[in-house]
Amino acid sequence: MTIQQLRYFLALCQDLNYTRTAGRMYLSRQALRLSIAALENELCGPLFINVRNHLALTEKGQRFRAQTAPVVEQFDRMCAQAYQDIRSPALRLGISVALVPSYLPMLGDVLEQFRQQYPGIPLETASFSNDAVCAQLQNGTLDAGLVMDLGGCAAGLARTALTRHTAALLVPRCSPFWGRSSIAPAELDGQLLLVPGLAPEPLAPLWNTLRQAGARPKVEIGEQYYQVLYRTQERNGLALDRLEITSDHSMDNVQDVALDGMPPICAAFLQPEHAEHPCVRLLCSFLQEHLRNL
Repeated sequence: MTIQQLRYFLALCQDLNYTRTAGRMYLSRQALRLSIAALENELCGPLFINVRNHLALTEKGQRFRAQTAPVVEQFDRMCAQAYQDIRSPALRLGISVALVPSYLPMLGDVLEQFRQQYPGIPLETASFSNDAVCAQLQNGTLDAGLVMDLGGCAAGLARTALTRHTAALLVPRCSPFWGRSSIAPAELDGQLLLVPGLAPEPLAPLWNTLRQAGARPKVEIGEQYYQVLYRTQERNGLALDRLEITSDHSMDNVQDVALDGMPPICAAFLQPEHAEHPCVRLLCSFLQEHLRNL
């Protein structure tokens, strides 16, 4: 068992509700269930029982909670003291406007949690276009960045994928692609295509696939989600997106259709290959842990 499993267990003991605990702990409901199930398997017995659609602790669960609570409390005190001792210069993080608020809706909460856990690391955040984040990392203005990409990375930068989703196109109801299960790259010839940036590296697989298919869409930058949503409907355009079958996109006039031949679309953490800031890798690991289940 791990200390993180114990945290999840105690949180579920408090809420007795998988959905509420999953949201509070920044992970999916399924991931929480798997974590609890693994703990129960290791302890050879159920910790929770469902009684008339209400979750309750078993006798084994009650005993384990009594054993677990002081262990986690002591561990948290030790960590808090250790984190207080960390001191560093300001960590400058650039965030692509293509990612918020829709792609990483909980990013603000996660970054605030990082600030609280590591009070000695001043975290400075600023929003930029997808392309500008890469450029400012290359010229040293930023220490780290978050971008939307398809796996490509600009020269001199190291990349870590934080989330992975099936690449799709946001399609308006008036489009001939409405209701389709997928779209082939060749079909984008002549179509208005909105993308988060035009720098060649982050979206390299898209440009390469379009070139090989002989497709020449009318490409425009659509940096912010609501700007993209408006253009896809008003101008009958398409926009690069992640596949979300059940998402309502705030209305029923748009839907996601899978884009064939694309690698996963990602929220990626970028840093200079030779990172100078001592806490960049710590921030990357923290975001990986808290955003991987989105």
